[in-house]
Formats: sequence, C-alpha cells, structure tokens
Amino acid sequence: MTVLSPKPTVLACLIFFQTCLLVNTANPWSQLHPVPVPAKLNQSLNLLALQREFLTNFTTNIGEIFSNFDFDGFGNETKCTAKLTELVEGIISGSLSQESIAFLDALGKPGPGITLGNFMWLGNYEMCEKGALATAGNKYQNCVLTGTLYLGYYPLNLTWTGCSPPECRDKDDFQNIFKQIAALINKSGMIHTDPASWNAQCDVDEEFDVGAYAAVTVISIFGFLVVVGTVWNLLEPIIVSFMERNRDDTTVLVDAEEEGTEGQDGQEGQDAPAISRKYATSNQPESFIVRFLKCFSLQKTMNTLFSMETKPGQILCLNGIRVLSINWVVLGHSYLYSLSNTGGFSYLGELTKRRNFMLVLNGLPSVDSFFALSGFLVTYLLLKQLAKRGGLSPLQWMAFYLHRYLRLTMPYLVAMLVEGWLYKLVMTGPRAQLVSSGPQNAHDMCEKFWWTNVLYINNFVPWKTAEACLGQGWYLANDMQFFFVAPIFISLLFWRPLVGLVGTVGGMICSAVTAAIITAHYKLGPATISDSNQDDFWLMYNKPWIRITPYLVGILGGWFYWKWGDEIKKGVKTLPEWLKVMSATPIWLVTAAIQYAVVFGLYDDVQDQMQHQKAAKEADSVSYQSLARIAWSLSLTIQILLCQCGLGGFINSLLSWNGWLVLSRLTYSVFLLHIGLLTVYGAQMRHVLFLNPDFEFAVLYLGLLAMSYLAAAVLYLTVEQPVANLEGITYRKSA
Repeated sequence: MTVLSPKPTVLACLIFFQTCLLVNTANPWSQLHPVPVPAKLNQSLNLLALQREFLTNFTTNIGEIFSNFDFDGFGNETKCTAKLTELVEGIISGSLSQESIAFLDALGKPGPGITLGNFMWLGNYEMCEKGALATAGNKYQNCVLTGTLYLGYYPLNLTWTGCSPPECRDKDDFQNIFKQIAALINKSGMIHTDPASWNAQCDVDEEFDVGAYAAVTVISIFGFLVVVGTVWNLLEPIIVSFMERNRDDTTVLVDAEEEGTEGQDGQEGQDAPAISRKYATSNQPESFIVRFLKCFSLQKTMNTLFSMETKPGQILCLNGIRVLSINWVVLGHSYLYSLSNTGGFSYLGELTKRRNFMLVLNGLPSVDSFFALSGFLVTYLLLKQLAKRGGLSPLQWMAFYLHRYLRLTMPYLVAMLVEGWLYKLVMTGPRAQLVSSGPQNAHDMCEKFWWTNVLYINNFVPWKTAEACLGQGWYLANDMQFFFVAPIFISLLFWRPLVGLVGTVGGMICSAVTAAIITAHYKLGPATISDSNQDDFWLMYNKPWIRITPYLVGILGGWFYWKWGDEIKKGVKTLPEWLKVMSATPIWLVTAAIQYAVVFGLYDDVQDQMQHQKAAKEADSVSYQSLARIAWSLSLTIQILLCQCGLGGFINSLLSWNGWLVLSRLTYSVFLLHIGLLTVYGAQMRHVLFLNPDFEFAVLYLGLLAMSYLAAAVLYLTVEQPVANLEGITYRKSA
C-alpha cells in the first residue's frame, strides 16, 4: 500500500470512506426505501461476515483510491488548511500533541449503527471551550457540518460536529474542504455527493438585533404590567382599609365642626354633605387605570385558570376533545422533529409495521378536529347573539372581529418573537448553530415573513409552510380566514335556512372536488405520508380550499344544535334508560368505526409504500383526500351532539370531566410553544436519539408534553388571559 503524505482532508476522507464501505457492504434501508444497488447488497449476511467484508474492502480499496488521487490539485493553501494539516499530521504520524489529541477526541466519529442509518456523528461540545482547546489564543469553536450522500438514489443526510480551530472561520475555507471531500467521494464510485449540498455552521456570539430588542421590549412590558397589577391587587385591601379608616376619622371631625356651626348659626343639615362624601367616596367605581392593571394581576388570571366553575349551557365535552386533540398533535410533532436527531432510520421502518403507529403517521385528523370545534362554537354562539339581538350593528360586527384578532394575535406575537429572535440567543449545543443559523432557520424566516403571520396570510406567503415563521401558524391563518367568512354562512342559516344549508353543503362539495382534482392531477398520495417532499404537496396541506371542509361541517353542527338541541334534549329526558342506550349505541359504533377507518385505513398503503415501494392506487388516493376530512369531522360533530343531547353516556362523563377544564384553557398556548421547545431540545442534544425501545420515546414525549403545559401556563397567565380580561372591559360592552 502506497504511503501518502498527509493532507488536511485525509482524516475526514478516512471517516467518510469507512462509512461508504459500510453502506456498500449491506443495505440497511431495504425495509424502508429500497434503492437500485448491486445485487450483492441484497444478500443476507450475518454480522461476522459483514465485519470481515468491511475490513477486506477497507484495506484493499482505500489505498487504491488515495494512491490514484492528486492531492496537489486542491488549490492554494490557506491558514485553515495549514492548521488542519498540522493537526492531522500529528494524528497520522503518531507524534500527538496535547492539542491534536484534544482535537481528535472532540471530533464526532461514526458511531454504532451505521448500517442502521446512524449518520449523526456528534462531537464533544464542551471540549471546544475547555481543556487543551480552550487555552489562551486558540478559541476553538464548535462547528456542525451537514451534507447529503447518495447511495443510488437514496439520500443519506449526514450531521457531523467537532471543534474548529480559530484559523477556520471563513466560508471559503469550508467550501474548499467540501470540494475536496466531494471529489474523493465521487471518485470512489461507491457513493456520490454534490458539494453544493454541504453546509457548515460554527458557533458565533449572537448579537441583539432589532427583532431581539422588540421581543425583550414586548416581554418586559407584559412583565411590568403583571408585576404592577399583581402588587396592586394584593395591596389594594390594605390600602382601601387604611384610606377608609382615615376617611372615618375625618368624617367625625367634620361632623363635630358642623354640629358646632349649627348651634351657633342655627343652620341645619350641615352634616349631610359629610355623610354623602363618605359614602360617595367608598362606593365610587374604580378608575379605568385600576381596572386595566387588575387585568394583568396573577391573582385574577390564576383564579380564571384554575376555576372549576361552569356556566349553564356550556358545552363541556369540548374540553376533553381539545386536550386529547392537542396531545395528539404534540405526539405527532415529537416523532417528526425527533427524526432529525435519530440515529437509526431502520427503526422507523420497524415502527411503520405497527398498526398503532398510524396515530403518528396519519395524525392530521387531530387538526381537523380543531377546525370542526371552531366552526361549531362560532356558529352556536353567534346564532344565539343574532336571535337575542335580532341582528348586529356595524359596531358590534367590528367588535366581533376585533375580539377574535386580539385574543389570538397577542399570544401568537409573543410566541413568534421568542422563537424567532430569543431562542437563538440562549441555545447551546452541538447542533445549536445549525438550528439557529442554518437553512430555513426560525430567525431568518421570521425576519422575512413575520408580517404575513400578523396578517394571517402565512399559508400563502410563503407558499411552503417549511419556510414560514412559526411553521404551525398555517393552522391559525386558515382558522382566521374561516372566521372572517363564517358569518356569511351563519347569517344565511339564520335568516334563510334553506339557502344557508345549500350554500354550506355546496362549499363542502366544492372543497372535496378540489381535493380530488389536485390529487389526481399531481399524482399525490392518499395523505401526507408520501408527499411531503413534493412541491405540489403545498397545494393541499395548508390551503383553505382544502382545509375548510371540517370547519363547514362544524358550522352545520352548531346550527343544528342551536335550532333543535333543546327540543332533542327534552325528548331524550322522557326516554327510559334502556332505550337511550339502544338508540345511541349504534350511532356511536358507526361514527367510531368511521374515525378508525380514517386514521388506520391507510395502513396497507403505508406498508406497500414503506416496505415495497409501491404507490397507492389513484382511486384510493382521490377518494381518501376528498372524503376523509368530511368523514372525520362529521363523525366528531355527531358525537358532540350525542353528548350534548343526553346520549353520551360514560363517554360524555369522561370528556366533560372537570379535570379537563384547566388543561383545555392552555391548549392554544401549548399549540404555540411546543414546537419551539422541541427545536431547543434537538439543538442542545448531546447524544444520538434512537426511537426504539418505546420507553425512551415515551419519556421524551411525556417530558415535552409536561414542559409544554408549564410554558403554556406562563404564556396564558401573563399574556393570553390578561388580554382577554382587557378585552372584557373595553369591547365586550360595545358588542
């Protein structure tokens, strides 16, 4: 084997080629995404044979590859390459300095499970700032390298971290190294890559920009108001008592003086002004500034959060549905975001074989549930107001919309400021810089598109949710757009029921037909499982012409309950218990079966796709995309009506349990915050996450869920509920 003079890319290339030889020895993704590879990769080999073949290939091929390559063709040497040469020479020659040892030790290396898809090689983050690499003048920094390798047509996304010397900071240095590595990889013929797909991000001292100052200012204002409001609320009884005592003493003195005056001048009734002053002072209404401050009092907001009181006519079963639905949303996102931190993609192939994993792969009905609930509540409450008032004035309609905008926007804005501008200032870890400054990072996206979130058009601008500020905001954009057009359908249902019914059902049919046409024309799959990497996917996923269907179903449900709910409840009360059970059970079973089919009915299609690379039939895709949302939301709406009309049985008792009240008030804030917490968790992770066994993920999910609710409680107490209280003293009277 030819002895080569060491160059700065040798160590990197050795690691890369070790990986290339491993993945060419076996095809670990055959169960997940088979790709065109040599026939020998499809042979079943035991572990010992794998190891022997790897060692043979490594020793026979690596020398040939390097001996036939011209190292002098890489271009001019820079300070960066000179420093790397110095470090690598020490490693290869065996004359290791303390700095070389620390550099090698801190460098991420291929770990166990490469044949299972482990391409996340995390170095030791702390060593970049401590020990031999942290001596005066060195200032090593953690860097994360990302790139895509292609085994046949299958992309392997590599994440590699380590400590970069101070000489290597310029992007041109890294781009030169990327070209060298790519040239060696492509020359091997075993695997290929594009230098343009490689990116390097090194830790930098993040500085406050305009957005960060705005975030701190907004949070400080809310914090100040919360402190002042809470202190005033706590001290108010003491202050009032003190003032009353002083006022009583003053009143006695005034009365005595006026009695004396009466004796001298013969005037009567001089004590009346003093008495009236006393009572007028003690009973006068609070000033607006006092009421304003009390809106932010923690004592008041906590009483609201933890209150177990319910109002007559309140639809209590919605509380349980909200909590279960948001927990389902968090479950799906926990798996989705954990995939970027996983070290074993083959485990995903095993998970997809389990039918219950469809709750993760096909979790979109959880979002459709919120659309249906929103449509149901808006319709029911607005119809009650229309019936009570006989219509709404322009000022009341303005208050109707302004109320909704403020209630949603203020917590939304705070969450956006925190995730877009503050998280990057506090995140530390091997992948933190990649998350905070890498492609499509939250800061850059929010800096560019924050205004679309405030206007609730972020499901159109940007077109792809992956490029948006606060990605989950697409739901809020749709919900606000539906809220603005909902009064058209609701008013028609109130004034012209037949016209409103035809219009609402017609809207559902148009949405279903649109989904069918887009699915057929662009050859999309039955759900998001297979289409998330396609540009055409964004015509379906976050657009109102598709998402409005559950909302329209909710509108019909709210109208039905407003019009006939009381009559049905009266009739149900007259029925014997056995007849209630006999009449309600078939409806519950049918609706539950439909919901099961919507979520788990794609299991066979997923198996064909994941295990056999077989696309779903076009007819299956078209029918599912056009009918699944209607089926799910209609079933859910019928179940809500059953609960409210006295036919819910133990299910209604469960969903209406008072224990859901507190958590249900936090669901909106949980929705806003949980993805940011997931992002921070992934950025700071020091180890590779394996999604097997289930216990590891259960701990992750339950921990994230608990943290989401705790963070949501903070946002609720300091922003969401104070804004609601403030709205109550300003706009509610005008409405």
